[in-house]
Amino acid sequence: MKRFFFLLLLPVLMVACTDRHYQINGIFTTDDGTPVWLIDAAVKDTLAQTTVQDGHFSFEGTVQEPFYAYVGRDKQRVHVILEPGTVAVDIDERTVAGTPLQDRYMDFHKRFYGYRRDQRGEKATLADSVVRANRDNLVGALALEDLAHVDTSRFLALHAEVSDEVRDFYLVKAAYDAIQVQNRTAPGQPFTDYTIAGGNPDGSDVKLSDYVGQGKYILLDHWASWCGPCKAEIPNIKKTWEAFHGDRFDVVSIAVSDKRADTEAALAQLDMPWPQILDAQRIPLELYGVNAIPHLILFAPDGTILQRGLRGEQIYDAVEAALSIK
Repeated sequence: MKRFFFLLLLPVLMVACTDRHYQINGIFTTDDGTPVWLIDAAVKDTLAQTTVQDGHFSFEGTVQEPFYAYVGRDKQRVHVILEPGTVAVDIDERTVAGTPLQDRYMDFHKRFYGYRRDQRGEKATLADSVVRANRDNLVGALALEDLAHVDTSRFLALHAEVSDEVRDFYLVKAAYDAIQVQNRTAPGQPFTDYTIAGGNPDGSDVKLSDYVGQGKYILLDHWASWCGPCKAEIPNIKKTWEAFHGDRFDVVSIAVSDKRADTEAALAQLDMPWPQILDAQRIPLELYGVNAIPHLILFAPDGTILQRGLRGEQIYDAVEAALSIK
């Protein structure tokens, strides 16, 4: 009887293992021997490596449950929902097809990104419908993350309705956290203080509250020595500073994601006579949800955030308008 049970169970186990099998068949026009990696997108772990031969490569193995990965090398790569089955990957054309969840997401992706930039409502409606139909799988998670970029209200509403697994998906978590930061640091909100160790030019510590909330309007300029657009904005900032600095207004520039020596070298060449904070790295970027620089924030005398993302002539106009209020 024991042997019969084993013989009966063996085909079941074999079927179960086969059901978890995946195969990736890829096309990549490059030199023979070029390495290609299969990497877990969430934790950046390399799962497997192979090489290209005659413009083709392949991976195979088993997967316990679908997860998000990317295939390729450096910037030449495509994202894949890795699940049981055979998927065709074309790195040249940036296409992936062949398995149920992957095909479902690619259908959504083509339609979503096929809309024009001004068709945010149509994009949000499409993403909303796809998330509702996929509340507990990767398609829903990826569509929900896409939705965050076009309609944060719908994103937050659906975020409360999807499964814990979807909420815990790393891209969804990052989008949710970014929205919370944006809401906390939106115009009308009080400033969030922070300390930069050694951030003053003389090497002493500096707090944002050393300037903000001290009775002056403060224009905070996030910049870096390597940032061309940041340097291009300096004349607009200088024009504003020269016109208005005094008892009611000042400019503060804060160097982010930059080497201190490079910042100091740039300051020796640039004409930026207002206060400087050095070596802030990513601290203000993360606390204020700054995704690109230059990024300028105008604070009221009590530290309330008045405006964000000022550029060009907006800088002078915003400060002039604020100072005209008695």
